[in-house]
Amino acid sequence: MLADSLSPSPSASAPWVALVPLVALLPALLCMVDVVRHQNTRSLTPQTWLAICAFGNVFGLVAYLKFGRSEDR
Repeated sequence: MLADSLSPSPSASAPWVALVPLVALLPALLCMVDVVRHQNTRSLTPQTWLAICAFGNVFGLVAYLKFGRSEDR
């Protein structure tokens, strides 16, 4: 009975469950769009940066912004 009162109802957590993937995917999508629009990268090929941004999560995004994005835009 105590466990039933502590667990949240499924309808109460539904909005947060929908927002978590959006918060996680939005920066990755923005970096991938940036790679596609500006294909002049510094250290690796644009295809490699796309893969790093897609699968590297936060570390891949920061690495692209710091090491991959060219300064002459």
